[in-house]
Amino acid sequence: MNGEPMMLWYKAWRESRMRFAMIAVAVAAICVYAVRFRDQIQANGIPIRPGLRDGAYSENIYQFVYSGTAKGVFALLVIFLGLGGLLRERAHRTAIFTLALPVSRMRLILTQIVVGLAEMAALALLPALLIPSLSPLVHQSFPLAEALHFSVLWFGCGTIIFASAFFLSVVFGGEYIAPVACYIALISQSLVAQWAPLRPYRLNLMWTMGEFGTRHWDPQHNVLLSSPLPWTRLLIIALIASGLFALSARTTQRQDF
Repeated sequence: MNGEPMMLWYKAWRESRMRFAMIAVAVAAICVYAVRFRDQIQANGIPIRPGLRDGAYSENIYQFVYSGTAKGVFALLVIFLGLGGLLRERAHRTAIFTLALPVSRMRLILTQIVVGLAEMAALALLPALLIPSLSPLVHQSFPLAEALHFSVLWFGCGTIIFASAFFLSVVFGGEYIAPVACYIALISQSLVAQWAPLRPYRLNLMWTMGEFGTRHWDPQHNVLLSSPLPWTRLLIIALIASGLFALSARTTQRQDF
């Protein structure tokens, strides 16, 4: 019996490790590119011109990584990290073996959720590990505190994307229905949040993840100015994600295999 918990953790990791590795490689490659080729990239349509003063480095990294390409890639690929549940296993004809394990469906689902959240936390921390470490190689610096600030935002906002993808994969079978539906929901949320009456409330999840429009620099754009994390907004996101996880577990318990 002692080996059963470890077997469940290993099973969940084995099923998601390829997706996790692919996302990690994609995010890491963008971070390395942003540091190494900062003079050639374009951040949000703004050319990063050769010969910019050193102080613009932090702004350029922010635009390309934390509010641009890397953030978008992270948000979209987390959808695939969140695919779980037993319907996908039924499609691969492995559900019967999983259900034969002497553990409850609730435990199976919770294990998948915890492993997925741990993987997402590692992915959110990846830029914070890479960018401050690589910046001295190009004679620049990026504050670790700011990098960790955005890691918290990426993880907090990514939680609801992960939870939505997980819930949809529990409800809908097939390889593509859940990710496509989650992608449409994410894009729709961004569009609805930009509606003029709602814009003052800053409900756009992608804006929150990158602090779009609220990030400030000193007058010389030398450093990013610290701002408090939106804890209330992150708490609401966490509550919604928890509700989706609870619905996923309850739905799985009622499914007939």
